Amino acid sequence: MVEVWLPYGGSEIPARLPAERLLDILRPEIPPSNESYLADATSALEKNDQLVAAASEAKQTCVALGTSGKPEPTLAIIHMLLEFLAKRSKGNVVILRSQDSPKIDQNTPVHGGVVDHDSHSSLTIEVQTSAPFPMHLNSIFVNSDLKIAVGELKPHNLLKFEGLTDIILPGLASSATIRSHLSDRVGLKLEDLYKERAEVGNTIPNLFVLGYTLPDGINPADITCGRFQESLMALEGSVHDRFTKSFTKKADIVVIGAGGTPNDATLSRAIEALPAGLSALKKNGSLIFAAECENGHGNGEFYEWSAEGKEARYLEARIHRRLNYNGLKASLLRRALDAHRIYLVSTLPDHYVESIFRMRASRSISAALQTVQRVQGSESSISIVPNGSRLIAEFIEPQKTESFQEQAQPR
Repeated sequence: MVEVWLPYGGSEIPARLPAERLLDILRPEIPPSNESYLADATSALEKNDQLVAAASEAKQTCVALGTSGKPEPTLAIIHMLLEFLAKRSKGNVVILRSQDSPKIDQNTPVHGGVVDHDSHSSLTIEVQTSAPFPMHLNSIFVNSDLKIAVGELKPHNLLKFEGLTDIILPGLASSATIRSHLSDRVGLKLEDLYKERAEVGNTIPNLFVLGYTLPDGINPADITCGRFQESLMALEGSVHDRFTKSFTKKADIVVIGAGGTPNDATLSRAIEALPAGLSALKKNGSLIFAAECENGHGNGEFYEWSAEGKEARYLEARIHRRLNYNGLKASLLRRALDAHRIYLVSTLPDHYVESIFRMRASRSISAALQTVQRVQGSESSISIVPNGSRLIAEFIEPQKTESFQEQAQPR
């Protein structure tokens, strides 16, 4: 037996597979850990003359903190950044946490305090951006003389990238702005959402980025410090190179993890990892999906679109007319269910899993695998995707080669 552990909520769960049936373990190559990341981050800050000058003049600096797959290195970088600012600025420093940001230690020396942004209750101010709808962002962020966004850039199966790009929009936006961004978008395509987020970040004055990747899931690498757009451009290529895994054979059965907290906090969020597993699955194959869903099914629109029970083509037609991001996730799940059996290992009640979302509920990967092998056959091939939220799965179609007899035939 081969044992592989998958992130599941704040912990892990095992997938035990017959070694003779294992086709592939799809995960990026893990590079040597970057033990010098704090020195690299310090150097990146000190070499940015514009940031150093802005820090010396700022009466208030806002450090906007994004999500991170591993909170410890991010918090270490925050401590280093606060020391950097303390030496160069006499003004206040406020740490502003967006949703899913690491929690800040109470002993962290922050003169202006730590503030959690809430899209429903935090005070927001309208700012002028290129977006075709009113853009209301956190007032502390907007009113600060200097703004520094800190976070990792990682792959996203639907939006191409996430993390650093989401700190401003939707991370620090009002609920009305988020709704306008994600729902009822006439003439917009899925890839436009990422572009819109990047463009909004690029229009914010006095905004710098301290960004990085987490290729080993532990220590930051590819650390960059600069303006929003230039930092994204510097990191995008690194993300693609570091997180891409190519494969040439698809499996009868795929076991995939959504990535643990915060990626599997809700079913709506977890679905974003699903394409990484589907790309490795044969037609009519079975997929076992591990996502804790501690906070339930999540987004209301995702639930409503799923509960309608409409065919995938109907949902896709609606999205084509007016893009709805959470509706798109419901249609993605429905289309996947048309071609595959999907078993969900989660804490969701079976009623929701099977009646609303039309998957098959299972309490463990082992139980689901036993059921699947009875359906697919004991000789079925199995691939495993330990973390679908940190993988760019690239299927390479095997090239067909002509046989000697075919080559000998006259043309």
